[in-house]
Amino acid sequence: MSELVHHNIKFKESPKTGGPAEWKEKIKKVKGITEVQIDTQEQEVTVEYDIHICCEEAIEHWMVKSGFILDDSLMQRFKRGWIHYTEENEQDALASKPQSCHNVEEIEEKGTNKPHSCHDVKDIEKKREETK
Repeated sequence: MSELVHHNIKFKESPKTGGPAEWKEKIKKVKGITEVQIDTQEQEVTVEYDIHICCEEAIEHWMVKSGFILDDSLMQRFKRGWIHYTEENEQDALASKPQSCHNVEEIEEKGTNKPHSCHDVKDIEKKREETK
């Protein structure tokens, strides 16, 4: 299962060698990237990638290594930092097993067919009294 995300990465300067077609082919080799568009007039790289495999921080690293100079305005630095933070959380959430008090399989394994509610105050009070 893939989770595709799209991001626009602004740059101040492009590499001195090659051209947009060459850069596009190189960046598409980064694992997880499915689509790339490079707009030299707007100074922007638009990428689509699978969040399970890739992240914007890795793409930015490739861009800098290839000769791009990223836009370092306050707004762009804030935006990139926010994306890095949210992608890290999203990747952690996608990698973890769902935690729920409404896990039907777990309830059935315990041998109870009683409807379950994690907000049932009477059950909570009853359990407290049983443990006393």
